[in-house]
Amino acid sequence: MKIIIAGGGTGGHLFPAVAVGEELMRERSGIEVLFVGTSAGFEAEWLPKSGYRYELFAMHGIRGHGAVARVRASIEFLRATALAADLLRRFKPDLVLGAGGYASASTAVAAIIARVPLVLMEQNTRPGLANRMLVRFARKICIGFSDGAAYFSSAKVAVTGNPVRFEYRPDRERAPGAKLQILVLGGSSGAHRLNIGAIGAFKIERKSVIKCDIVHQTGKADEELVRQAYREMEMAAKVVPFIDDIAAALNRTDLIVARSGAMTVTDIALAARPAVFVPYPFHKDMQQLHNARVIERIGGAAIVADDDNLATNLAREIKSLIGDPDRLVAMGTKARQAARPDAAREIARICFEAAGKETVGA
Repeated sequence: MKIIIAGGGTGGHLFPAVAVGEELMRERSGIEVLFVGTSAGFEAEWLPKSGYRYELFAMHGIRGHGAVARVRASIEFLRATALAADLLRRFKPDLVLGAGGYASASTAVAAIIARVPLVLMEQNTRPGLANRMLVRFARKICIGFSDGAAYFSSAKVAVTGNPVRFEYRPDRERAPGAKLQILVLGGSSGAHRLNIGAIGAFKIERKSVIKCDIVHQTGKADEELVRQAYREMEMAAKVVPFIDDIAAALNRTDLIVARSGAMTVTDIALAARPAVFVPYPFHKDMQQLHNARVIERIGGAAIVADDDNLATNLAREIKSLIGDPDRLVAMGTKARQAARPDAAREIARICFEAAGKETVGA
């Protein structure tokens, strides 16, 4: 059996794709999985180190750019679709799985034209442009949060949760007297405004925060800027551009300050950790705000707006939470209620069914 998994652009689309690919390979010996992404995305750095088979097409997203960039992106999309069609002819997949993001669209379109069965994944509560356009041609769409079901035909929706690559251990016990740990997590590429806001908040509440251990994922661009800020505040912090083993990092921490991309919200729920979410404020559909509300409304997270008062409001929220360890534990327990730990297995089952390969070993 052969499957193409197309998606990427960010870690939030790449890692769910990889999680399903790994599950497919675990369940069926001899299965061939080919990952397809864009040379402009996070996958261009990650996939060459992974050992997995992959193809990258030159393509950029269309939304949020000027007229010239839109024309260029449209030309790139047509070229990538032609390359994807050629790839389908050569690889002859039994199924294409579109994992979301602009990196998946060209391969999904090629699959539709070639009449190859198509399954889609949607990580966010508000679906992206590509999936809204493609869903009518798909056999199934696997959604991460039940809130997203209203945007699609109910016959095609499977609420699977978002697949992850790691096993989480939400029952960790803190050692007596251990410091509380705060993890600042901006996503696979970092988040400049969140980095600056967190530094500002820690400066305001330095007397409280200095008693905590801080781990700060910055993204490559802000690593030295953030490191220097901690030096100037005379605060010890572990500053890293990217965290490979996010499960271990979440298992060690007591409070997360993060953007609320779909996979960040998923990881935090699975790890049963409390969070202060700072949703990205400039997305047209406010996807991250709606993702964060999934956890907030069950009492597992707080939301702080990314506005001119970010540092002040974030400082107030962090001070309140780290001063009440019992509340942190209770929030983590509530966050776990939104978790779906078997998402990768369920999506793999749907893929086998859509490809007509339900029998083990097929």
